[in-house]
Amino acid sequence: MKPVDISIVTLNGREFLPRCLESVLAQTYQPIEIHLLDNASTDGTVEFVSRNFPTVNVIPSGVNLGFARGHNELIRRTHSPFVLALNQDAYLSPTFVAQLIEAMDLYPDAGIAGGKLFSLRGAYGNTDNANLIDMTWLDIEKKRRQVCYAQRQPDEGGSGPPRLVFAMDGAAMLLRRSMLKEIQVEEEFFDEDFFAGKEDLDISWRAQLCGWRCLHVPSAIGWHFRTFTSADRRSTIGEGLKISSIRNRYLLMVKNDLFSHFLRHLPYIAIYDLKVFGYVLLRERASLKGYMQALKLMPRAIKKRRAIMDRRKVNDDYILQWFR
Repeated sequence: MKPVDISIVTLNGREFLPRCLESVLAQTYQPIEIHLLDNASTDGTVEFVSRNFPTVNVIPSGVNLGFARGHNELIRRTHSPFVLALNQDAYLSPTFVAQLIEAMDLYPDAGIAGGKLFSLRGAYGNTDNANLIDMTWLDIEKKRRQVCYAQRQPDEGGSGPPRLVFAMDGAAMLLRRSMLKEIQVEEEFFDEDFFAGKEDLDISWRAQLCGWRCLHVPSAIGWHFRTFTSADRRSTIGEGLKISSIRNRYLLMVKNDLFSHFLRHLPYIAIYDLKVFGYVLLRERASLKGYMQALKLMPRAIKKRRAIMDRRKVNDDYILQWFR
């Protein structure tokens, strides 16, 4: 049995963690080690986990390192063939890890795998709805907007076989370490310039360019309380998330987009960006910081792009098929 490290990055997640950690401890697959990095929580997360879950390796941080750097720190400290990056507000069925490992064994070129997550939010409130899908996989549109496939849709039943997809969501994604070592840039697995937001799409896109595949395993079932969905009003989103969504959109394209694809889809991209920029100017001036941050980080993104493209193993048509 190949060991699996569970990587959990927390921020004021005490209310979610008991269910999350208990579900990991109940996994039928073994051996599993749980590692938790806390991003300077103020709700007593570190003390709570240390006291109630003594087998969890807790690493407190004095500052908020973000999702990307937090997971990178844990990945660097571990050595197993597989790492499951897991959100604090997600919990898993007992066979979740076993189902993903079994599928990854069948697809040796799959570097990333994920399952089917059901929503812990109702259609109009924060209530459990066992039949409403939170996440299956991430698609990407021609205008370069990511789409959570089937989100908020009722489950049609049945699991079906694993299927290759474009990207997996970071709420519960299994990562093959050999892939991580091959696609890392500047000793980073997740791009730390992203801080939080779209880093799951970035690592999936980069993996695809380097010849690795992303695998959706519908028989691996979990649940997730997503903070923000496409149905939520932007007024309910924190300012930091709004800014990062703009900044990371451009970092994502500069790093990973193929020039021929960008030109082919330029009308879609330009119209979408003009709409977003117009909205920001009229309604959300604080988000202009996202554009400034993207410009500041552009030289680093271009440098990372060169490293990614030097390792590219797939042709244009392979990537082109994924744009919706």
